[in-house]
Amino acid sequence: MSRVHSPIQYGGLLKAFMIVFVIQAVFVLLAPLAILLVRFLILGLNILISAVLGWRLYKQWFHMTLTYDNDGFTLRKGASEVTHRNWKDFSQVSLIRTEYGDFSVRLYQNAEFFDLPVSKLKLDPFQFRFEIIKLVSAVQK
Repeated sequence: MSRVHSPIQYGGLLKAFMIVFVIQAVFVLLAPLAILLVRFLILGLNILISAVLGWRLYKQWFHMTLTYDNDGFTLRKGASEVTHRNWKDFSQVSLIRTEYGDFSVRLYQNAEFFDLPVSKLKLDPFQFRFEIIKLVSAVQK
C-alpha cells in the first residue's frame, strides 16, 4: 500500500508569493506620482495576482511530495525534480538536524547518503525514522 505525504510548505509558498509581488511592486513604485490614488487599487491587484501566480510558482518549483511503500520511495520537488530509490539500496538509517534546524532522515548507502526532509514534509521525524528503519530492515532479510 502506497503512502503519500504532500503538505503545503508555507515558507516556499511565501517565497513564491513574494517573488511575484516584489516584481510588481517595483513597477508601481516607479510609476509617476500623478496616479497616486490609483496606486492602492494597483496594490490590491498586485496582491491578487501575486497570490495566483505565487501559487503556480510554488507548485512548479518548491512543493514536495513523498510517496513510499514497502519497496521504495519517490521524492518529488516541484514539477521536474524526481528522485526514486529502493529500500534495499540502503543499509543504515539515522536522524539528523540540518543547519537550519530542520530534521531529515538520512539513509546510508555505503559511503554515500540520501536525506529525506521530514520537517519540510511535516512528518514526525522520530516516528518516521522508526518506520523507515522497519522498511529498510525488512528488505535486508
